[in-house]
Amino acid sequence: MKKIVLALICAVFIWSGLTSVSAQKSKKSKEMFREESMRKFTVSNTTVQLEKGTMWVYDYGETKVHAYETKDFFGTYVFILEKNGEAVLLETPPVKDNYEELIDYIVGLGHASIDLILSYHPIGAEFIKTDKLKFTNIYSMQHAVDNYVSGPGAPSLIGLKERFGEAMDVSIYEPTLMLEEGEIEIVGMKFILKNIDFAFSVEIPEINAVHLHMLGADRHTMVFNYEFADSLINLLKGFQKAGYDMYFSSHAEPETTGAVTQKIKYLEDLNELL
Repeated sequence: MKKIVLALICAVFIWSGLTSVSAQKSKKSKEMFREESMRKFTVSNTTVQLEKGTMWVYDYGETKVHAYETKDFFGTYVFILEKNGEAVLLETPPVKDNYEELIDYIVGLGHASIDLILSYHPIGAEFIKTDKLKFTNIYSMQHAVDNYVSGPGAPSLIGLKERFGEAMDVSIYEPTLMLEEGEIEIVGMKFILKNIDFAFSVEIPEINAVHLHMLGADRHTMVFNYEFADSLINLLKGFQKAGYDMYFSSHAEPETTGAVTQKIKYLEDLNELL
């Protein structure tokens, strides 16, 4: 019951944050905190419009990031990271009508094979059933997979399948390599993995970037309890202290550190309400 109440409070809080500032002032409540730099990128970036989704391309020189906005039911984003002719895919789409488009795009970049990291979404395993592209290694963590096999995420897959039918791919991946928290090198890039409740964050130091599940300055965040909110605040402040200035999220377009500042403020205000 406590988790349900917290979730309802989160939903109300998010909605109130999206109302106009003038309305907030009329009620003598706090103005919504904003930092205008949240989507002002210093790295060169372009967009490529695909048949359904949009690809946001960030060129760091030796390294490129292709952020695929799926435009599915959930506002899902997945990420292709390229370096020295190799590539790794961070997450995959859960909705089938994105599969062919994304695979064709990867192949069009010149890749016959690719590695895959599954942090928050180890579902949608039919994605890799293709003759066009070889998936060399599939990485995840045991607790991230267990969340959907037998943990709190398992009932959600039943509901998603009932709601969206065959369009939704709820099949669970069987990773070829289970990772531990810490550093790992994949396709010549260093990644730092940190456990976060049911999954893990992915830091990419060489481009000063981090991947999280639900960031987004104007998007919802799942807050399970007081401790979770506090740990997330500390995590985000740690990322800022480390100097990360680009943030990729599974459910929001890429943003800069301004989005993190706003999310921290959101969580702090939420704690005051609780």
